[in-house]
Amino acid sequence: MSEEPHLPVIEARELLTRIENGDPLIYDHVAIVGDIDITRLDLPIIHCERPAKETQTAAVVVSKIQIRNSEFQGNVNFAHALLREGLDLCGCTFLQEARFKGASFSGGAGFESCSFKRYATFRDVNFRGSARFQGTHFSAIANFGNAVFDCQAHFVSARFSKLCTNFGEASFRDEADFTQAKFSGTANFRQTSFGRSVSFWKAIFLADANYQGAKFMGYASFQSAALSGNADFRGANFNEELNMEFASFQGNAIFLGSYMAKEANFFRAEFLDVNFTGSHFQGKASFQGSCFQEDAIFDQAVFAGEAQFSDVSFLEEADFRSAQFCKEAFFRGTLFTGTANFSCSNFQKNLDLANAKIQVMRLFDAVFAGQIDLHNANFARLEVRWPTLSQHLAYDGAAYLSLAKNFRTQEWFEDADDCYYHYRRMSQSGKTLVFREKMLIKINWSKLLDAVAWISCGYGVRPRNTVFLSCFLIILFALLFWMGDGIVVEPLNGAGPSIAPQEALNFLDNIYFSAMVFTAKTQVKWFPVGVFRYLATVEAVLGWLLLALFLVTLGRTMIR
Repeated sequence: MSEEPHLPVIEARELLTRIENGDPLIYDHVAIVGDIDITRLDLPIIHCERPAKETQTAAVVVSKIQIRNSEFQGNVNFAHALLREGLDLCGCTFLQEARFKGASFSGGAGFESCSFKRYATFRDVNFRGSARFQGTHFSAIANFGNAVFDCQAHFVSARFSKLCTNFGEASFRDEADFTQAKFSGTANFRQTSFGRSVSFWKAIFLADANYQGAKFMGYASFQSAALSGNADFRGANFNEELNMEFASFQGNAIFLGSYMAKEANFFRAEFLDVNFTGSHFQGKASFQGSCFQEDAIFDQAVFAGEAQFSDVSFLEEADFRSAQFCKEAFFRGTLFTGTANFSCSNFQKNLDLANAKIQVMRLFDAVFAGQIDLHNANFARLEVRWPTLSQHLAYDGAAYLSLAKNFRTQEWFEDADDCYYHYRRMSQSGKTLVFREKMLIKINWSKLLDAVAWISCGYGVRPRNTVFLSCFLIILFALLFWMGDGIVVEPLNGAGPSIAPQEALNFLDNIYFSAMVFTAKTQVKWFPVGVFRYLATVEAVLGWLLLALFLVTLGRTMIR
């Protein structure tokens, strides 16, 4: 039944007769009753070669067909037709099936603002001149599988049904525009080829979107697109810039093995669950400001260009195991609420984690070639051993102290000591021995005290330093005693100590005496004389001080 009952009625056989005779069809605001099936007409048949090098027979239609704002009440069948002139059906309503399978539109095809109430197939169609589907509404299945667009394809604001939309293995050789298109059902673009730029700006996908193996040879835009179902881009190939700014993925986003030759822009995109396993980012990969509400997997991904993850929110696990970062990796201000796993990852340039908030981060067996910046980073647990970081950590006092605390929490006490020791060495190296204050030159006592702490006890974490220093002092004082003949021995006859020439004590005897003084166990019959009495007193005081320091340092390192 007609949706517009006041339209003039035209019989379908009248149109078929005009097509068979090659006469033009010019109609507007009419209702066409009956089926239009050109396969029943006596039209010239030719053998033509399709773009895929396939040969088929086609019925040649030479009539110019321009039927606008009309209603087709019966089936429409232009299967395997070769339309020499343009086909203009803008604003028409198709109440029954519309079949254009295998047709060739040499002069362009206009379907703007059409409404297809039943199944509409454009499978294997070859569009030339233009393909205009702006504002078209498909109420049932729309099939463009294996279609070839040798012209610009316009699907701006098109509406596709809840059943299915198929563009699988279609080839868009010119620009394709799906701006603000709405796909209520599954959208199949599997193995589709886009030869030039394609736009899905603000497109809405209410069900699954399948782009497996799709090839994007030009600029590809999904900016502000809303994908409510699963978005499958596994094996997709983007040869030019990919723009997914502000895109919203409410289902699983799958990019396994995808390849992005130029910049991939996911600025402030929203992901539910995303998988980039094995993906290759040849250009800059920008996820700045994005939000990953569930697991984000970048396992074995390759970032050949800059990796920008600043101000990103990872609300669940972030998996970067075995990822390759060939240039700078920025995670500045990034929030890791769950576990961030970078085990076995390779960072060939700098890793920036400044101002990041990290709950748990694993860096086991990670390889670093550049600097690691933890300036103002806040981390509860960083699972990495100190030798991995020691040569790459950019100096920041708070970061070093937080790392030392982190190692102690995990009972990696040697790592904690080494980290603290390195922190003090870096702090000391940044100080000058003297400094100018107004017109005066003053000594920096802080640097001197740091130097004493380093030499004497390794800043409280190297008790062996105290032992080495003690041995050095014993030998030094022994050398002084020996060179100055500063020790006399009381004769066995009890005549009292003598400073007269006598058989000199050898160097080992002086070491023995020095050790006794250092440990406050001076032999009763051995006496320092002259100025060496004062040296012995100084050595005894140093011995007591170093002994106390050794006990404190040893207790700190052994009793945790």
